[in-house]
Amino acid sequence: GLPAALEQVIFQIGITAFLILVAYYGTEAYAAYGIGVQILSFSFVIGFGFSIAGATLVGQHLGAQNKDQAKRAGWGAMRLSIISMTFFGVLITVFAEPLARYMIDNDEVVRLTVIFIWLLGSMQPLMAIEFSLGGALRGAGDTKTPLAITLTCLLFIRVFLAVIFFLLDARIEIIFSTLVADYIVKGFLYVARFRSDRWMNAIKSKEAG
Repeated sequence: GLPAALEQVIFQIGITAFLILVAYYGTEAYAAYGIGVQILSFSFVIGFGFSIAGATLVGQHLGAQNKDQAKRAGWGAMRLSIISMTFFGVLITVFAEPLARYMIDNDEVVRLTVIFIWLLGSMQPLMAIEFSLGGALRGAGDTKTPLAITLTCLLFIRVFLAVIFFLLDARIEIIFSTLVADYIVKGFLYVARFRSDRWMNAIKSKEAG
């Protein structure tokens, strides 16, 4: 639907804006970001799988008018996603330096990559919440909430803070740390929305509209 499409547009705009800021710090910083994301992508793939599973199970249970089971499925997907992504996040963080050095033989890029992996690796439990509950909400037809959360956190927290720190001549490590603020707020908002139960009536609201 339109909200899901807009969410992807906003995501691409936000990521592009963030990468432009990172690029101002030089090729080492830009390479470190790319390598860090590539290494952590093993964990992201798992999260994406739980996003699909959460969407499917929640959608099926709501279609069968079983709201309690839909809610349990969403929380269950979240718990399993947190366990799985945290495990791989810890594993990757522990071996961050050898993994980074395997990808590139540049001391500064390796140093920045390790810092990036430590920061984003520590956010794997919160990223797991975004993947799983985001999928659950979409499966329930509540596509506006992920759109609003992406808009708020990616543009108005991550990119906005990164711009402020950039203007203050902050180091690239501080720019990377804006990811932490982004995912902390995202995790809180997704849990709050799913706990509210209002998402259960999203499909009916669409039909009524």
